[in-house]
Amino acid sequence: MNTSDSDKAKRIASPWWRWPLEALFPDKKFDGQFQNPGSEEVFDFDSVMASVDPISMIASEIAYYPKNDKREFFTVFISGLGQRESESSKRSRRYAETLLTGIANLNNSSFLKQHPIIACINRSLDWINAGLDYMGLSGSPAIENAAILITYAVNNSIPLNISGDSLGTIYLARAIKLAKTIFISGRARVFDFKERRIQEQKWQQRTSQLINVCTFGNGYRKWVLGPNYIMVFTEGDVLPQKFGMIPQRAIKQKRDDIKFLVFQRMFPKGNFEAHNMMFTIELLRQTFKKNQIEVGDFVGLYNKLNSGTLEIATPDEVAWPSDMKNYVWNPDSLNSIPSLSSHS
Repeated sequence: MNTSDSDKAKRIASPWWRWPLEALFPDKKFDGQFQNPGSEEVFDFDSVMASVDPISMIASEIAYYPKNDKREFFTVFISGLGQRESESSKRSRRYAETLLTGIANLNNSSFLKQHPIIACINRSLDWINAGLDYMGLSGSPAIENAAILITYAVNNSIPLNISGDSLGTIYLARAIKLAKTIFISGRARVFDFKERRIQEQKWQQRTSQLINVCTFGNGYRKWVLGPNYIMVFTEGDVLPQKFGMIPQRAIKQKRDDIKFLVFQRMFPKGNFEAHNMMFTIELLRQTFKKNQIEVGDFVGLYNKLNSGTLEIATPDEVAWPSDMKNYVWNPDSLNSIPSLSSHS
Protein backbone atom coordinates (compact mmCIF):
# COMPACT_ATOMS: atom_id res chain seq x y z
CA MET A 1 0.00 0.00 0.00
CA ASN A 2 1.44 3.34 -1.01
CA THR A 3 0.07 5.33 1.89
CA SER A 4 -1.01 4.43 5.39
CA ASP A 5 -4.64 4.07 6.40
CA SER A 6 -4.36 7.14 8.64
CA ASP A 7 -3.04 9.26 5.75
CA LYS A 8 -5.89 8.12 3.52
CA ALA A 9 -8.47 8.83 6.20
CA LYS A 10 -7.36 12.48 6.32
CA ARG A 11 -8.78 12.92 2.82
CA ILE A 12 -12.22 11.76 3.94
CA ALA A 13 -14.73 14.03 5.66
CA SER A 14 -16.94 11.57 7.53
CA PRO A 15 -20.08 12.87 9.26
CA TRP A 16 -19.70 12.93 13.04
CA TRP A 17 -22.32 10.24 13.62
CA ARG A 18 -20.13 7.68 11.79
CA TRP A 19 -17.08 8.29 13.98
CA PRO A 20 -17.92 5.59 16.60
CA LEU A 21 -18.52 3.00 13.85
CA GLU A 22 -15.25 3.89 12.13
CA ALA A 23 -13.38 3.73 15.43
CA LEU A 24 -14.66 0.20 16.05
CA PHE A 25 -14.26 -0.98 12.45
CA PRO A 26 -11.45 0.96 10.72
CA ASP A 27 -12.36 -0.09 7.17
CA LYS A 28 -15.72 1.66 7.52
CA LYS A 29 -14.03 5.01 7.04
CA PHE A 30 -13.72 4.10 3.34
CA ASP A 31 -17.41 3.26 2.91
CA GLY A 32 -18.84 4.80 -0.26
CA GLN A 33 -15.62 6.64 -1.08
CA PHE A 34 -13.75 6.50 -4.37
CA GLN A 35 -10.44 4.68 -4.57
CA ASN A 36 -7.78 4.28 -7.21
CA PRO A 37 -7.03 0.52 -7.12
CA GLY A 38 -3.52 1.11 -8.44
CA SER A 39 -2.19 3.65 -5.95
CA GLU A 40 -4.84 2.64 -3.38
CA GLU A 41 -5.36 6.34 -2.75
CA VAL A 42 -8.82 7.20 -1.40
CA PHE A 43 -10.79 10.22 -2.60
CA ASP A 44 -13.63 11.83 -0.70
CA PHE A 45 -16.80 11.19 -2.72
CA ASP A 46 -18.41 14.55 -1.99
CA SER A 47 -15.25 16.43 -2.94
CA VAL A 48 -15.03 14.57 -6.25
CA MET A 49 -18.68 15.22 -7.09
CA ALA A 50 -18.24 18.90 -6.20
CA SER A 51 -15.45 19.28 -8.77
CA VAL A 52 -16.02 21.01 -12.10
CA ASP A 53 -16.17 17.74 -14.07
CA PRO A 54 -16.52 14.73 -11.74
CA ILE A 55 -16.61 12.07 -14.47
CA SER A 56 -13.43 13.41 -16.06
CA MET A 57 -11.76 13.51 -12.64
CA ILE A 58 -12.71 9.88 -12.04
CA ALA A 59 -11.36 8.92 -15.46
CA SER A 60 -8.06 10.77 -15.11
CA GLU A 61 -7.21 10.59 -11.39
CA ILE A 62 -9.15 7.75 -9.80
CA ALA A 63 -9.47 5.00 -12.41
CA TYR A 64 -6.66 2.45 -12.62
CA TYR A 65 -5.71 1.38 -16.15
CA PRO A 66 -3.67 -1.65 -17.19
CA LYS A 67 -0.28 -1.06 -18.77
CA ASN A 68 -0.39 0.46 -22.28
CA ASP A 69 -4.17 0.86 -22.08
CA LYS A 70 -5.72 3.45 -24.43
CA ARG A 71 -7.76 4.85 -21.53
CA GLU A 72 -10.91 4.91 -23.64
CA PHE A 73 -13.14 3.07 -21.17
CA PHE A 74 -13.48 2.74 -17.42
CA THR A 75 -16.06 1.33 -15.03
CA VAL A 76 -17.00 2.33 -11.52
CA PHE A 77 -16.97 -0.86 -9.48
CA ILE A 78 -18.63 -1.88 -6.20
CA SER A 79 -16.90 -4.92 -4.69
CA GLY A 80 -18.32 -7.91 -2.87
CA LEU A 81 -18.61 -8.86 0.76
CA GLY A 82 -15.76 -9.16 3.24
CA GLN A 83 -13.07 -7.23 1.38
CA ARG A 84 -11.11 -4.54 3.16
CA GLU A 85 -10.10 -1.71 0.86
CA SER A 86 -6.63 -3.15 0.21
CA GLU A 87 -8.09 -6.52 -0.83
CA SER A 88 -10.75 -4.97 -3.07
CA SER A 89 -8.02 -2.91 -4.75
CA LYS A 90 -5.97 -6.05 -5.39
CA ARG A 91 -8.93 -7.78 -6.99
CA SER A 92 -9.90 -4.68 -8.99
CA ARG A 93 -6.40 -4.47 -10.45
CA ARG A 94 -6.85 -8.05 -11.60
CA TYR A 95 -10.22 -7.12 -13.12
CA ALA A 96 -8.65 -4.22 -15.05
CA GLU A 97 -5.67 -6.20 -16.29
CA THR A 98 -7.73 -9.22 -17.34
CA LEU A 99 -10.46 -7.31 -19.16
CA LEU A 100 -8.24 -4.46 -20.38
CA THR A 101 -10.38 -1.69 -18.99
CA GLY A 102 -10.01 1.10 -16.48
CA ILE A 103 -11.60 0.65 -13.07
CA ALA A 104 -12.39 3.02 -10.21
CA ASN A 105 -13.60 1.56 -6.94
CA LEU A 106 -16.62 2.88 -5.08
CA ASN A 107 -15.78 1.22 -1.81
CA ASN A 108 -18.06 -1.27 -0.13
CA SER A 109 -16.23 -1.48 3.16
CA SER A 110 -16.02 -4.44 5.53
CA PHE A 111 -16.51 -5.08 9.22
CA LEU A 112 -13.42 -7.32 9.12
CA LYS A 113 -10.59 -6.26 11.44
CA GLN A 114 -6.97 -7.35 11.32
CA HIS A 115 -6.91 -8.20 15.02
CA PRO A 116 -10.48 -8.78 16.22
CA ILE A 117 -11.16 -9.60 19.86
CA ILE A 118 -13.64 -12.34 18.94
CA ALA A 119 -12.73 -13.58 15.46
CA CYS A 120 -15.78 -15.79 14.86
CA ILE A 121 -18.16 -12.91 15.57
CA ASN A 122 -16.16 -10.48 13.49
CA ARG A 123 -16.25 -12.81 10.47
CA SER A 124 -20.04 -13.08 10.74
CA LEU A 125 -20.85 -9.36 10.79
CA ASP A 126 -20.52 -8.83 7.03
CA TRP A 127 -22.84 -11.78 6.35
CA ILE A 128 -25.45 -10.54 8.83
CA ASN A 129 -25.29 -7.07 7.35
CA ALA A 130 -25.61 -8.47 3.81
CA GLY A 131 -28.83 -10.24 4.79
CA LEU A 132 -30.23 -6.99 6.16
CA ASP A 133 -29.14 -5.15 3.01
CA TYR A 134 -30.88 -7.72 0.82
CA MET A 135 -34.14 -7.24 2.73
CA GLY A 136 -33.76 -3.45 2.63
CA LEU A 137 -33.45 -3.22 6.41
CA SER A 138 -30.05 -1.53 6.34
CA GLY A 139 -28.15 0.70 3.97
CA SER A 140 -24.71 1.83 2.97
CA PRO A 141 -23.12 5.09 1.83
CA ALA A 142 -22.18 3.14 -1.31
CA ILE A 143 -25.88 2.95 -2.26
CA GLU A 144 -26.57 6.65 -1.84
CA ASN A 145 -23.30 7.70 -3.47
CA ALA A 146 -23.76 5.38 -6.46
CA ALA A 147 -27.25 6.87 -6.90
CA ILE A 148 -25.80 10.39 -6.82
CA LEU A 149 -23.21 9.42 -9.45
CA ILE A 150 -25.82 7.81 -11.72
CA THR A 151 -28.13 10.81 -11.32
CA TYR A 152 -25.30 13.15 -12.28
CA ALA A 153 -24.52 11.11 -15.41
CA VAL A 154 -28.19 10.99 -16.46
CA ASN A 155 -28.84 14.69 -15.83
CA ASN A 156 -25.74 15.70 -17.77
CA SER A 157 -26.10 13.13 -20.59
CA ILE A 158 -22.74 11.50 -19.79
CA PRO A 159 -22.26 7.77 -20.50
CA LEU A 160 -21.40 5.76 -17.38
CA ASN A 161 -20.27 2.16 -17.02
CA ILE A 162 -20.88 0.75 -13.57
CA SER A 163 -20.48 -2.78 -12.26
CA GLY A 164 -20.74 -4.79 -9.08
CA ASP A 165 -19.83 -8.15 -7.64
CA SER A 166 -21.89 -10.19 -5.16
CA LEU A 167 -23.01 -7.85 -2.34
CA GLY A 168 -22.00 -4.99 -4.63
CA THR A 169 -24.82 -6.01 -6.99
CA ILE A 170 -27.38 -5.57 -4.20
CA TYR A 171 -26.04 -2.10 -3.52
CA LEU A 172 -25.99 -1.31 -7.23
CA ALA A 173 -29.58 -2.44 -7.83
CA ARG A 174 -30.79 -0.37 -4.89
CA ALA A 175 -28.73 2.61 -6.08
CA ILE A 176 -30.27 2.51 -9.56
CA LYS A 177 -33.75 2.36 -8.04
CA LEU A 178 -32.91 5.33 -5.81
CA ALA A 179 -31.50 7.27 -8.78
CA LYS A 180 -34.76 6.67 -10.66
CA THR A 181 -36.74 7.97 -7.68
CA ILE A 182 -34.55 11.08 -7.48
CA PHE A 183 -34.93 11.70 -11.22
CA ILE A 184 -38.74 11.44 -11.21
CA SER A 185 -39.31 13.24 -7.90
CA GLY A 186 -37.22 16.17 -9.08
CA ARG A 187 -39.47 16.62 -12.12
CA ALA A 188 -42.98 15.72 -11.00
CA ARG A 189 -45.15 16.29 -7.94
CA VAL A 190 -46.02 13.32 -5.76
CA PHE A 191 -49.68 13.08 -6.88
CA ASP A 192 -49.16 14.15 -10.48
CA PHE A 193 -49.36 10.59 -11.74
CA LYS A 194 -49.52 11.50 -15.42
CA GLU A 195 -46.34 13.57 -15.25
CA ARG A 196 -44.62 10.89 -13.18
CA ARG A 197 -45.36 8.32 -15.88
CA ILE A 198 -43.93 10.68 -18.48
CA GLN A 199 -40.78 11.20 -16.41
CA GLU A 200 -40.45 7.44 -15.86
CA GLN A 201 -40.46 6.96 -19.63
CA LYS A 202 -37.82 9.70 -19.96
CA TRP A 203 -35.74 7.93 -17.30
CA GLN A 204 -35.90 4.66 -19.18
CA GLN A 205 -35.02 6.32 -22.47
CA ARG A 206 -32.06 8.27 -21.08
CA THR A 207 -30.61 5.43 -19.05
CA SER A 208 -30.87 3.03 -21.98
CA GLN A 209 -28.61 5.40 -23.89
CA LEU A 210 -26.23 6.28 -21.05
CA ILE A 211 -26.02 3.69 -18.25
CA ASN A 212 -24.31 0.35 -18.86
CA VAL A 213 -24.42 -2.14 -15.99
CA CYS A 214 -22.42 -5.35 -15.64
CA THR A 215 -22.93 -7.63 -12.66
CA PHE A 216 -20.90 -10.62 -11.47
CA GLY A 217 -22.61 -13.19 -9.26
CA ASN A 218 -25.73 -11.02 -8.97
CA GLY A 219 -27.58 -11.48 -5.69
CA TYR A 220 -30.67 -9.33 -6.30
CA ARG A 221 -33.89 -9.69 -8.30
CA LYS A 222 -35.42 -6.21 -8.40
CA TRP A 223 -33.69 -4.29 -11.18
CA VAL A 224 -35.54 -1.26 -12.53
CA LEU A 225 -36.14 -0.80 -16.24
CA GLY A 226 -33.83 1.52 -18.14
CA PRO A 227 -30.11 0.75 -18.08
CA ASN A 228 -28.46 -1.87 -20.27
CA TYR A 229 -27.78 -4.93 -18.14
CA ILE A 230 -25.29 -7.75 -18.62
CA MET A 231 -25.40 -10.33 -15.82
CA VAL A 232 -22.46 -12.71 -15.67
CA PHE A 233 -22.18 -15.81 -13.52
CA THR A 234 -21.10 -19.45 -13.54
CA GLU A 235 -23.37 -22.47 -13.26
CA GLY A 236 -23.30 -23.63 -9.66
CA ASP A 237 -23.03 -20.10 -8.25
CA VAL A 238 -25.54 -20.27 -5.41
CA LEU A 239 -26.14 -16.52 -5.06
CA PRO A 240 -27.79 -15.86 -8.46
CA GLN A 241 -29.63 -19.16 -8.32
CA LYS A 242 -31.23 -18.55 -4.93
CA PHE A 243 -31.39 -14.79 -4.60
CA GLY A 244 -30.59 -13.13 -7.92
CA MET A 245 -31.91 -12.77 -11.44
CA ILE A 246 -31.45 -15.77 -13.73
CA PRO A 247 -32.72 -16.34 -17.30
CA GLN A 248 -35.77 -18.32 -16.13
CA ARG A 249 -36.87 -15.53 -13.78
CA ALA A 250 -36.21 -12.89 -16.43
CA ILE A 251 -38.51 -14.73 -18.86
CA LYS A 252 -41.31 -14.86 -16.29
CA GLN A 253 -40.90 -11.14 -15.63
CA LYS A 254 -40.63 -10.38 -19.38
CA ARG A 255 -37.25 -8.76 -18.83
CA ASP A 256 -35.69 -9.20 -22.25
CA ASP A 257 -33.64 -6.07 -21.57
CA ILE A 258 -31.38 -8.10 -19.27
CA LYS A 259 -28.72 -10.11 -21.10
CA PHE A 260 -27.18 -13.12 -19.41
CA LEU A 261 -23.75 -14.68 -19.83
CA VAL A 262 -23.74 -17.98 -17.97
CA PHE A 263 -20.54 -20.03 -18.01
CA GLN A 264 -20.24 -23.79 -17.76
CA ARG A 265 -19.93 -25.31 -14.29
CA MET A 266 -16.33 -25.65 -13.07
CA PHE A 267 -16.71 -26.76 -9.45
CA PRO A 268 -18.64 -29.50 -7.65
CA LYS A 269 -22.11 -28.69 -6.34
CA GLY A 270 -21.97 -26.59 -3.20
CA ASN A 271 -18.44 -25.26 -3.80
CA PHE A 272 -18.63 -21.51 -3.15
CA GLU A 273 -15.61 -20.96 -5.41
CA ALA A 274 -18.18 -20.90 -8.25
CA HIS A 275 -19.03 -17.44 -6.94
CA ASN A 276 -15.46 -16.19 -7.23
CA MET A 277 -15.34 -13.39 -9.79
CA MET A 278 -11.64 -14.01 -10.41
CA PHE A 279 -12.55 -17.16 -12.35
CA THR A 280 -15.45 -15.50 -14.13
CA ILE A 281 -13.36 -12.69 -15.60
CA GLU A 282 -10.90 -15.17 -17.14
CA LEU A 283 -13.82 -16.92 -18.87
CA LEU A 284 -15.15 -13.54 -19.93
CA ARG A 285 -11.80 -12.53 -21.41
CA GLN A 286 -11.70 -15.74 -23.44
CA THR A 287 -15.27 -15.13 -24.60
CA PHE A 288 -14.25 -11.73 -25.97
CA LYS A 289 -11.42 -13.37 -27.88
CA LYS A 290 -13.51 -16.31 -29.11
CA ASN A 291 -16.01 -13.90 -30.66
CA GLN A 292 -13.35 -11.59 -32.07
CA ILE A 293 -14.60 -8.73 -29.88
CA GLU A 294 -11.94 -6.42 -28.50
CA VAL A 295 -11.30 -7.45 -24.90
CA GLY A 296 -13.13 -5.00 -22.68
CA ASP A 297 -15.64 -3.89 -25.34
CA PHE A 298 -18.79 -4.44 -23.28
CA VAL A 299 -20.97 -2.63 -25.83
CA GLY A 300 -19.85 -5.13 -28.47
CA LEU A 301 -20.50 -7.94 -25.99
CA TYR A 302 -24.01 -6.61 -25.27
CA ASN A 303 -24.78 -6.42 -29.00
CA LYS A 304 -23.65 -10.02 -29.51
CA LEU A 305 -25.78 -11.17 -26.60
CA ASN A 306 -28.71 -9.15 -27.91
CA SER A 307 -28.45 -10.78 -31.33
CA GLY A 308 -28.10 -14.24 -29.79
CA THR A 309 -24.85 -14.92 -31.67
CA LEU A 310 -22.35 -14.97 -28.79
CA GLU A 311 -20.22 -18.11 -28.46
CA ILE A 312 -19.45 -18.71 -24.79
CA ALA A 313 -15.96 -19.84 -23.81
CA THR A 314 -15.56 -23.02 -21.79
CA PRO A 315 -13.08 -23.59 -18.92
CA ASP A 316 -10.84 -25.83 -21.04
CA GLU A 317 -10.36 -22.99 -23.56
CA VAL A 318 -8.90 -20.62 -20.97
CA ALA A 319 -5.16 -20.21 -20.51
CA TRP A 320 -5.46 -20.00 -16.73
CA PRO A 321 -2.83 -17.77 -15.07
CA SER A 322 -0.38 -19.63 -12.88
CA ASP A 323 -1.06 -17.33 -9.92
CA MET A 324 -4.77 -18.17 -9.57
CA LYS A 325 -3.96 -19.64 -6.16
CA ASN A 326 -3.50 -16.07 -4.93
CA TYR A 327 -7.13 -15.25 -5.73
CA VAL A 328 -9.02 -18.30 -4.47
CA TRP A 329 -10.81 -18.78 -1.16
CA ASN A 330 -9.96 -22.48 -0.98
CA PRO A 331 -6.76 -23.61 -2.80
CA ASP A 332 -8.09 -27.18 -3.00
CA SER A 333 -10.74 -25.90 -5.40
CA LEU A 334 -8.09 -25.64 -8.11
CA ASN A 335 -8.05 -29.43 -8.30
CA SER A 336 -11.46 -29.24 -9.99
CA ILE A 337 -9.82 -27.63 -13.03
CA PRO A 338 -7.27 -30.00 -14.65
CA SER A 339 -5.35 -27.19 -16.35
CA LEU A 340 -4.91 -25.50 -12.96
CA SER A 341 -4.31 -28.43 -10.62
CA SER A 342 -0.60 -28.52 -11.51
CA HIS A 343 -0.25 -24.91 -10.29
CA SER A 344 -1.90 -25.43 -6.92
